[in-house]
Amino acid sequence: MKTLLPFQAEMVPILADRNLLLADDCGLGKTIQAIEATKRYSEGPVLIVCPRNVKAWWAQEIRNQDAGVPDVCEAAGRGLHWTEMRPGKPLHYVIVHPEVLRYAAGELLKAVPWDWIVVDEAHRFKNRKAAQTKALWKLKSRRKTAMTATPYGRHPGDMWALLRWLYPKKFRSYWGWYEKYVDSYQPRGKRYSIPRGPKNLRRMAKEISHVYRRRTKDEVGLDLPPMTYADVPVMIDGRTEELYRKLLVDMYAEIHGEEVIIENALTRVVRLHQAALDPSLLVDTGFMFPIGEVPPKVRWLEEWLDDHPNEPVILVSRYRKFVERWLQGLAPSATIVGGMSQRQVQAALAAFYDTGRLVGSLAAICEGLNLQMAATIIVTDGTWSPVQAYQLSQRIHRIGQTQPCQVIHLVGKLASGRQPWTVDRLVRRAITRRMSEAAMVDEFVKDILEGGDTSD
Repeated sequence: MKTLLPFQAEMVPILADRNLLLADDCGLGKTIQAIEATKRYSEGPVLIVCPRNVKAWWAQEIRNQDAGVPDVCEAAGRGLHWTEMRPGKPLHYVIVHPEVLRYAAGELLKAVPWDWIVVDEAHRFKNRKAAQTKALWKLKSRRKTAMTATPYGRHPGDMWALLRWLYPKKFRSYWGWYEKYVDSYQPRGKRYSIPRGPKNLRRMAKEISHVYRRRTKDEVGLDLPPMTYADVPVMIDGRTEELYRKLLVDMYAEIHGEEVIIENALTRVVRLHQAALDPSLLVDTGFMFPIGEVPPKVRWLEEWLDDHPNEPVILVSRYRKFVERWLQGLAPSATIVGGMSQRQVQAALAAFYDTGRLVGSLAAICEGLNLQMAATIIVTDGTWSPVQAYQLSQRIHRIGQTQPCQVIHLVGKLASGRQPWTVDRLVRRAITRRMSEAAMVDEFVKDILEGGDTSD
């Protein structure tokens, strides 16, 4: 059983007092706080909704925290089964991953009068139109807790689905929320609007102050080593640069008999992003392009690993194909990508603890894993999601870390001529701006709570 730190213990009764969106920094122990709250205050069955790859970890933590718990059921797949729940039965935990809510098993979950529902990595339910979000809304529970360090990424509209789940009578209208807090414009002649970012953030902070709590590592006095971020330029040269420039100008290229056509602005950004990383991502054939060449960012990684042979490190790419083609060769025994079973993930983590090197796809690594054995993450290509960008960095900067941490982003730069920077630079700027906007909400909520003004 773990002893809670003072800042963790003070949150436990608050979780029991109200439905809450707990947005503490990653690594501050949201999981242990939720387990302790349900252990002390739950009066019936508890449902835990968490990513597939951390279900076993949740079950382990529950048993560690409450050795007397009679049943912890890790329900999986479409065939959800667990012991029948009866009135007066001791506390019972059921752990499912979000996708289960869409299956027929979701109907079984709806039939249970849950005493408490805890949703981990709750930002997965930001899409109000998604089937799993609607299924979550239909579950009955006396108490609800949503946990995520990144409650919104693009704009405040991302928060509404969670707020609606926590307090459906208070947060009724998505478009009412959107109009108040999302700065958008309507293109001429179009019936839709395009969001630019947030607005009225202090007003929004006041409206959510009763249902939202966020504490940073600095605020709770957690003495962690510093975290730094670095954008490292990597020269894109040779035939890779030639292809990038052709796509930039002509928006068309032919690779090994296969056409690459850029049809619109969104496709252009994605294709240029791929070209600066590894041109073989642009086509479906199995050959490596340029033939006989190693992508520039891979060359940089090889040199870095040679210079730091004993330093634990995590190498990450957004593209699974790139991970399996190039990164896996740098750490063949420790790879985590989407679609792996919990057993495979645990085996990869064991290899990571043994070798000190882990590679993986961004979506598979950025949530739920404790990777503080390493103090360095190297990202070969960026992501448009500030949620993923933040979550990834916090895999290493958490309780138990003793070394200064760094996240290195490899930013492609053309070797010569005009247009010196690739689209990587645009991605990094966009992420930095969005994360700064989200941080403003946290500051406003904190100011309001300290002033005692939580009225509507």
